[in-house]
Amino acid sequence: MSRSFTRRDFLSGSLGVGAAGALHTALGPVPSLARSGSGAKAPTAATAGKGAASKSHKSTPERTLVLCTLYGGNDGLNTVVPYESSAYRSLRGGVAIGEDQAQPIGTVDNFKLGLHPALVGMKGLWDAGQVAIVLGVGYPNPNYSHFQSMEIMMSADPTGDLPSGWIGRWLDASGASPTRALSVGSQLPQVFAGMSQQGSTLADSTNPGTQQPDGDPYFISSFSECEHTYHREPGLQAAIAQTGTDLLVVGAKAASALTSQKPPNAVSPNDPGDIGNQLDVVAELIKAGLPTKAYGVSESSFDTHAGELEAQAELLSQLDAGVTNFMGAFPSGYRGLSPVIVMFSEFGRRPESNASGGTDHGSANIVIVVGPSVKGGFYGDMQSLTRLDDLGNFRYTTDIRRVYATVLAEIMGVDPKDFVGPFAPLGFLG
Repeated sequence: MSRSFTRRDFLSGSLGVGAAGALHTALGPVPSLARSGSGAKAPTAATAGKGAASKSHKSTPERTLVLCTLYGGNDGLNTVVPYESSAYRSLRGGVAIGEDQAQPIGTVDNFKLGLHPALVGMKGLWDAGQVAIVLGVGYPNPNYSHFQSMEIMMSADPTGDLPSGWIGRWLDASGASPTRALSVGSQLPQVFAGMSQQGSTLADSTNPGTQQPDGDPYFISSFSECEHTYHREPGLQAAIAQTGTDLLVVGAKAASALTSQKPPNAVSPNDPGDIGNQLDVVAELIKAGLPTKAYGVSESSFDTHAGELEAQAELLSQLDAGVTNFMGAFPSGYRGLSPVIVMFSEFGRRPESNASGGTDHGSANIVIVVGPSVKGGFYGDMQSLTRLDDLGNFRYTTDIRRVYATVLAEIMGVDPKDFVGPFAPLGFLG
């Protein structure tokens, strides 16, 4: 016997966890309820939109942001290594990268710097002028909690009071299409959450079927019917229906795009891990012409308190393979497409190694930017290895908001001050 479904059926869970889980993923966080009573005010869509429209910035629609979050706090000092520095070797001891291992890439402030030995593919991209390394990146009054520091990095607010992300605020000002920002993975990171708009999530698989809700055609048809919005529908009810509609729209468009493409050919012999799967999804969607301006990918477990040399080498090898394979899909000038990968962590590691062959939570770090339109080289100043702060941590030299300002101006084509404040772009994108 046939049955008519209602939204109440879906929301009560009577149709099974598959639909409920998919709907929860589509809804994500509710930014307007987060940190209630904090007193902080995010830029409104009206304010940000006015600023964006009133400024004349070069629009580069062929560029696409791929924001790569390295959760756990990647050790920047062992990623871009001052390999000849006696201060570095003294601080790091047995956790130091050897002089004969680092891949030389240049000199900054009298420090000879080299890439971690696992970053072979990125060394080739550096030599091709497609890698920018931003040094000494941080923010005032560093926080050493993974969660709080990541909130600060994603909100671009050193107080940690703003519930919205810096890309989320751009979403608030730029329309309502659910495909403008897509994060690969089951959770939507704060950076993609605005006060009224937010990004969408995708499965970390190039299989088109994984991007749509499970169920037979009758189930999907009924679900789709339930998610129609109606005139004068109550606000919350309409919002729930809209998220369901967005879920179906994003899934259908992603599945269609993935069907039309094939994963990039591997150009690295190393295992790219799940970060490679995520970047494959993004590469296919970009090549298929999906109208998305910002993608999110991530890699975890960079919290190397012990056994860092082995653990970081494996993680960076996977990252290197994933990025190298991804960039291999976009040779310079390929169909006018120019994706830009921006890699960051919530914080760096302490200058000194610990007794467990690792490093603990620190402050200033690096940001690595890769892409055909990147102006390769070093940006910012190298943090001092000897003039540390009162807690024995690095003093930051480059505010993270300058990195975001560069992305907003040169990829999103908006005035950065409306989203992150009055911070000058760094110039790694021309």
